Amino acid sequence: MSVALVVCNLSICCYGSVLSILIFSRFQKRLTRLYLSSMITNLRSFWMLILFTVMNTASYAQLNNKFFWLNRPDAEAGTIRLNIENLNYFRDVEYKSNIDEGRTLFGYQLAPEINYQLATGVQISGGVFIQKDFGGPGFYAIKPLYSLQYNTGRKTFRFGYLLGSMQHNLIEPFYDPERIIENRLENGFQFLWKRKHLDFDYWIDWQKMIYPNSNYPEMFTTGFSANVYAIRNERMKFSFPVQMLAHHVGGEIDTSHSNTTSQFNFDYATKWIYFPKNSFFDSIDIQGHLTYYEDISTFPVSFIDGLGQYVSAAAYFKHFGVMLNYWDSHQFQSPMGDVIYHSVSNKNPDKFTFFYRKLVLGRVFFQHQISKDLNFLFRTTVIHDFHQNTDDFIGEFYFRWTPTFTLGKIKNP
Repeated sequence: MSVALVVCNLSICCYGSVLSILIFSRFQKRLTRLYLSSMITNLRSFWMLILFTVMNTASYAQLNNKFFWLNRPDAEAGTIRLNIENLNYFRDVEYKSNIDEGRTLFGYQLAPEINYQLATGVQISGGVFIQKDFGGPGFYAIKPLYSLQYNTGRKTFRFGYLLGSMQHNLIEPFYDPERIIENRLENGFQFLWKRKHLDFDYWIDWQKMIYPNSNYPEMFTTGFSANVYAIRNERMKFSFPVQMLAHHVGGEIDTSHSNTTSQFNFDYATKWIYFPKNSFFDSIDIQGHLTYYEDISTFPVSFIDGLGQYVSAAAYFKHFGVMLNYWDSHQFQSPMGDVIYHSVSNKNPDKFTFFYRKLVLGRVFFQHQISKDLNFLFRTTVIHDFHQNTDDFIGEFYFRWTPTFTLGKIKNP
């Protein structure tokens, strides 16, 4: 439990960056000497391909997931609104590699909530989250929704269900896009801070509470996602993203007698976006990420540490987009990340452990606004695994309906 308290207290005080630097310094030199030279050699040809690809093109190098973002702006004090969040999903994954089993997710999420603007910058909401998988028995989930939000303009404090999931802007090796379907809700505390040269998101998601004699351990995830801008104007953005994610399982008052685990992921990146004028394309975006994994558990889940490099470039034009990603890693794991980037297989961990992973991902997207509150998104991804010499496929599409209705106004006493 002591590890949980340390991580939680540091997180609540927004000292995640300090924690990141301290732990990172312990193993950076050892891992970098071991693996960086080989990655640089492998990446030379890929960077040449990226430079060729992005010339005169536009892009969002990391997946542009704003399609899934929740928007909860303030209204006049006393206003009562009905917000509806409706996500209709189809996602099919076909794995030829041995990293995981293929499957299909098909269904919908519906989350109506009543929102009351308590005062200027303060709103409170309550509702219900319903999820149904087509062909499944009953409902996949029926959960209550509650949130209290205080917005000062540049800073937002949120308690209850979070503006989380895809909205944290985490890279896929840290956060699996499939969680928007299977584990969308996050509950806890969140602090958002926006300035001219900074976008910052800190949160703690308390995933499992324990009580005396609970037969399961407590579980929480905390982290931050920051983007520090050196240049930010209408023609260009040049920034340095930094991300940290900590996942803890443990407890002292439960009876599960399970091992306490504490796993960390760190990401240090460079991001460049250019917006050409009078062009067929919208923007140019190139990103390079150096990622780390650290397991400080008494009995590590898999590896003690690992690292990876993630580079990408993409092009968006009108409603369409294309993207090219390259992933090169050694003993990398992430409790919340997409399994395709892992070194340990979900399909058969004892049989399939890949100390080195080398992948190229090609993607095509189409996004269209059907009406004011109704949007459509289609994505397809082909993943080539160099070590296994296999090709995996992901196809997905979504309809999202997000209307807001003003129900009336109540005078504050």
